[in-house]
Order: sequence, then structure tokens, then C-alpha cells
Amino acid sequence: MRYLFCSVALLFLTLLAQAQPNPERRDERLRAFRVAIFTDVLQLTPEEAQGFWPIYNEYLENRERAVETLRPQKQVEAMSDSEVEEAIKRHFEIRQRELDLEKELFQKMRRVLPPRKIVRLPQAERAFRERLVERLQEAREHRQERFRKRN
Repeated sequence: MRYLFCSVALLFLTLLAQAQPNPERRDERLRAFRVAIFTDVLQLTPEEAQGFWPIYNEYLENRERAVETLRPQKQVEAMSDSEVEEAIKRHFEIRQRELDLEKELFQKMRRVLPPRKIVRLPQAERAFRERLVERLQEAREHRQERFRKRN
């Protein structure tokens, strides 16, 4: 499931990158969008947000590094059987690392957020993904509409 999420997220980030000529501006807008969604869903106070974001950003960076190591260096069809076996082992190691990172995240969050807000973190992540997908679809439709008007 996480692998699917990461794949979908990468696809959408790639689409975002193509839609936005300036990657720094795109990343900044994406971060601001995430902050808005999480703040709304988790109902973060300014003090909670101050403690939350450094912990959560560190978690995202660590998770991204773990996922990066999951990507095979070549296509499965080009791999030998032993390379495929190794890729499968690596896949489960990465999944375990993601689980460990998530457990660590929740332990660290206990210092800055009440349990009722921590338990809504998956809901905030899901809301962020769903709204990001909606925005990307709207942007694609807008681009198609502009293209139709030009032709």
C-alpha cells in the first residue's frame, strides 16, 4: 500500500514539476498546501505546529530516502533471478524501515501533540493526497480548456 502511495505521489509530483517551470516555487507551494491541510485536519495551534513540523519534515525526508533505495536500478525483465530475489528482500526491508519510521514518528509526536491529534495524522495525510489529486486534475482540465480555446 505504501509502495502504491509512493508511486502515485511520485507520478503527481512529476506532473506538478512539468506544470510548474520553477521547481523551488513548486516545492514551496506544495509545502504551503501541506501545512494548510494538516493544520486544518489536525487543528494545530501555533505552538503545536512549531513542534510538529520539524518532526514531521524529518520523518518525510527519512521515508523518502528509504523509498529511494527501493527503486530497482534496472527493469525486472533485465534482472537475473538472484537480483530479483534480492530486490524482493530489499522491498520487505524497506517496508519494515517505513514501519519503524512511523513508530518513531508517533513516539516523537507524543511530546508535542495530544493523542487525539496524533491519531488523526493518517487522516491528514489522506486528505492532503486527495486534495492534491483534485488540484492536479483541475489544473489538467484548465490546461486542456486553454488548449481547446487556442485551437
